[in-house]
Amino acid sequence: MLRMELQFYALFVTILSGVGLGLLFDLLRAVRGFLRPGPVLAALGDLAYWVAATAMLGAGLFLGSWGEYRFYVLVGLLGGLGLYYWLASPTVLWLADGLLRVLAWLLHLFWMLVLRLLWYPLVAAVRFLYAAGLRMAAWLGRRLVRPYRWLRLRYLLAKRRWRRALRRWLQGRHNPRDF
Repeated sequence: MLRMELQFYALFVTILSGVGLGLLFDLLRAVRGFLRPGPVLAALGDLAYWVAATAMLGAGLFLGSWGEYRFYVLVGLLGGLGLYYWLASPTVLWLADGLLRVLAWLLHLFWMLVLRLLWYPLVAAVRFLYAAGLRMAAWLGRRLVRPYRWLRLRYLLAKRRWRRALRRWLQGRHNPRDF
């Protein structure tokens, strides 16, 4: 049989584990109420809660009663949960909701700063460069129309001369100066 102070220590640690489980569950409730996740994210949140709760309970059992599961461990866990929900749960939910709202506001503020300081100027610069590129292309197009027409006419005339010369050569009436 364990000494009395060790039994009280184990009971106190299991009560703290119960309070921790209740706090963790209330934090999950606050996050779920704020984010309103879909079924997949809700299931992942539940899985994360149970992993954290198992780790917390395992650490509490190991530190409090050296891994032994006795009746006072169950009494301590349920007592800790009851004390937490009776004394602290509404306050913790209110604080968690307020903290989540402040975090959402800060994230929104950060996102607006990123948009206004980085994204909007970048979009404006790209639009300006695009418009300047279109104007430059139109200007160059107007400047190059006359030389293009002249070169195209020279190409078509040369092409016609080569065809005539090739046709004469194939018919046997060629002139050596044609080539």
